[in-house]
Amino acid sequence: MIRAYGVILPTFFFALVLAAFPMPKLIDYIRPEWVAMTVIFWILVSPSKAGIFLALCMGILLDVLHGSLLGQNAMALSIMAYLVLLLHSRMRLYNPLQQSFLVFILIGLFLLVRFWTESVMIGQGKTALLWPSVGSALMWPLWYNLLLAVRQYFRH
Repeated sequence: MIRAYGVILPTFFFALVLAAFPMPKLIDYIRPEWVAMTVIFWILVSPSKAGIFLALCMGILLDVLHGSLLGQNAMALSIMAYLVLLLHSRMRLYNPLQQSFLVFILIGLFLLVRFWTESVMIGQGKTALLWPSVGSALMWPLWYNLLLAVRQYFRH
């Protein structure tokens, strides 16, 4: 159990670093949601070790990292993690293109929940709402294979 989290947590650290990495304004609109994609990956390959509580914790770290409303990303990631847990047995059977489409939908729902909480609490939200879900869907096959290689290397 401890050894499994010795592999899972560093991948989330890497995803948080990528989420905070500065990018040019034009590319920033399509920046993939690295932490959300990492949550999806770990729930897909190891639903007994990664789940809603891990998504909640990573969401709180993401809230602190971005300086957003505390609990905004945590709630959105938890809802997304619940949906992935419902779909994980079916999603594992899909090819990478079909998985990318589901990642597009899941990240889109994550972004919609985040937008909704932001607009309710603050009264405004990002205008380029779903572009990060396109970036996430495009990066999914590469991210999935990279994390799968890390998981197999450490054999947890």
